[in-house]
Order: sequence, then C-alpha cells, then structure tokens
Amino acid sequence: MPGKTVVILGAGVGGLVVANRLRRLLNKEHRVVLVDRSPIFTFAPSFPWVMLGQRKVAGVSRDLRGLERKGIEFKAAEITGLDFDNKRVQAQDGEELSYDYLVVSLGVDYSSEEVPGLNHAWTFYHADGSEGLREELPKLSGGRVAVCVTSLPYRCPPAPYEGAMLLEHYFRKRKIRGDVELHFYTPEQIPLKATGKEIGERVLGLLGERDIGFTGGVSLKSVNHEKGRLNFADGSDAGFDMLIATPVHRLPNVLKGSALVNGGDWVPVDRETLTTAAPDVYAIGDATIITLANGTQLPKAGVFAHGEAEVVARNIAAEIAGSDPIWAFGGQGSCFMETGGGRGSYITGHFFAEPDPDVTMRSPSRFWHWAKVGFERNWLWRWF
Repeated sequence: MPGKTVVILGAGVGGLVVANRLRRLLNKEHRVVLVDRSPIFTFAPSFPWVMLGQRKVAGVSRDLRGLERKGIEFKAAEITGLDFDNKRVQAQDGEELSYDYLVVSLGVDYSSEEVPGLNHAWTFYHADGSEGLREELPKLSGGRVAVCVTSLPYRCPPAPYEGAMLLEHYFRKRKIRGDVELHFYTPEQIPLKATGKEIGERVLGLLGERDIGFTGGVSLKSVNHEKGRLNFADGSDAGFDMLIATPVHRLPNVLKGSALVNGGDWVPVDRETLTTAAPDVYAIGDATIITLANGTQLPKAGVFAHGEAEVVARNIAAEIAGSDPIWAFGGQGSCFMETGGGRGSYITGHFFAEPDPDVTMRSPSRFWHWAKVGFERNWLWRWF
C-alpha cells in the first residue's frame, strides 16, 4: 500500500497531540505534516504566571521545528485556502499541500475590532499581553481594576477567574489591596455556566471571600479610556482605571464560508468521531462546536482538544492500517484553577452526561497548585 499523508493544520495542544500520536502509530512510509503560522509554541495555561512575573515566556515556549527529529514534518506557513474536492490546502507562500487525511486544529483568532476601545485594554490571553502586564502591574498603586469577559464563547473558561484571584493575592503581597477595587464582569449570569449552578456558586463564593466584585449578564459594547468607562449592551456602565479583558474569539478567516462551517460561526463536528462535512477531514479544538444535552456548548479548552486529538489520531491510524475506527470522544475533561497564595482548585467532569454535565470541583489547596506546576512541566516534556 502506498504511503499516506496526514496534514494537521494548527500546532496548538490538539495539533501537537495528533502529530505526536500519529507518528508513533504509523509506519515510516506514511507522512505526518504539521503546519502553523508560527514556529514557536507557547503553553497558554502559564500566561497568568507570566503576568505576575512567575514565569518567562521563553521558559514555557518550544521550537516546533525540533519535532523533525521525531519524524514529524513541520512547515511554518499561513493557510490561505482549502480545497476539499482535490484534497489540497494552499499556503500563503503559494505552496500547495496534498493530503489523504486532514485534521483542522486552527483554534480561534483574537480580535478587538468588534468592541470600540478594546484594542487598548490589557490581556493575559497571549504571550505579548502577559509580558505587557508583567511590566505594567508594578506601576499600579491603586484604583479600580476591571477583569472583563468580553464576549462568549471564549477559551479556557476558568482562566479569567484564575487571573482575578491571582491578581487579588498579588495586590495583597504588595500591601496595596486596600487601595485597589477589583471587579469581575461577564456576559454569563453565573461563572462557568456549562459546569452547572453548583460550580458557578462555588466560584462566586471564592470571589466573595476575596472581596472581588461580580457583575454577570453584561456584554461589553465599548470602552472609553479617556473617561475610564465600560459601556455595556444593556445600557449600564462601570468605571475602571485598568482594564484586563479577554479578546473577542472568532473563527479563523480561512474557515469562514468554507464547507466545514455551513453558514455558522464554528465548525460542527460529530461529537464522538470529530468528523466534518468534508470527506477524510476532521476538526478538533476551539474552532469546533459541540452542543450538549442541556443546550450549552462544550467549553473551548485545551483539555478537550487533547482528548479529541487522541481519538482522531487513533481512528486515522486504524483506517490506514485497514481496521475499523473504534475510538469515540466521551466529553470528559478537567482543568486547574489557581486561587492565589500558592493554592489551586481542580475542576473535572463528564460533559456529555444527561440532562446536564456531571462536574465536580475540588476545594482549593496547595496540592492542586503543585499539581498544575507538575502538569505544565510534564506536558512540555512529553510532547516535545
């Protein structure tokens, strides 16, 4: 049998796991090609620590070109076109890549243009923003700090709450907590809606214990930096001296209008196999949409991209070997949430459970903080 080529678009968590797993499962005559616009991978769960100066971006980054030693071909390129009929993808440099199987793991693009003034807000949702906050936070001596979820959906739902609690502890360590008013804003009525009411109320309790204000059910419409005002879609507003916000999350341009999307905002997939509307094309991670039994969506998070990647890689390998694909994604996932002071919590659940996801949350402890530290180190070692 002639060798097959699997092309993986996007070298985030999902793309890296697919590439590594396939390379281990497939014989050498089969090609595994990983494509990303950047040759550098940075571990996003560490960005809140970068914001506080507890990590450096270089320390949680890896060069994707080093994957070549494992037999994974890496190409740094922006994908500009998808030709599903002829099984080709076009890159910005004019090169075309042919595939037998395609895995789309392009994640989301960040934007600020939908919300006037958002482009001048601070964020720890990318490396540059985290480094900028690391330099800016020591200059703050007091005032109103607003942490804002700009719009839904957004990736890693606990991250903004984690950031707020880490900031609260940071201000206490600097002995300026009494001079800082810290407030959280989000379109959700309660935190982490997809996890259920009980988890949301527990997160509200953690915020309340730290005197972090919470306003739910508000969507950011515009930001007036001169007056220090947040303007919300319902006509309400709020003041701030420093705004730390999530960027607007949107589908990568190359996927908009494609056969994979079918007029929607995200890529619908079979929730067990991650197959798409195009033959031999799978999609995983943040660019996809999976609707849960209670009408909410599977959260956009690296843990789900990882689980989906394991399923897709094994099923592609089985098909290439002439076997029946038997793996199915079950909707299980877990994540850490730092709560400040060297403590953290752990949220885990079965999101395909009916009628609602079955989710539990561990009480904050030093154990879960150190578990996240270990997870960070192990993940970077394991996949590179």
